Amino acid sequence: MRLAGKGTVVTYTVIHDAPAQFEIQKPYVVAIVEMDEGVRITSQIIDVNPADVKIGMRVQATFRKLGQQGDAGVIHYGYKFRPSA
Repeated sequence: MRLAGKGTVVTYTVIHDAPAQFEIQKPYVVAIVEMDEGVRITSQIIDVNPADVKIGMRVQATFRKLGQQGDAGVIHYGYKFRPSA
């Protein structure tokens, strides 16, 4: 199944005490997003103040840097979600 990239926040939590690799991002939001096609995905919600995230909020997928590994600087990319325009 190919997903269009749009969905709705079903539930979420705000992370205040993050692991070392996410220290600079805190606080950040992790949510379960129900895609318009019916499947649910766990992902970070970005580009929004954590206090403004709400259940029922419409979001869209975006391609972002997820992290960097080791001295070689291998960069991992993937999806996160941001509020829909």
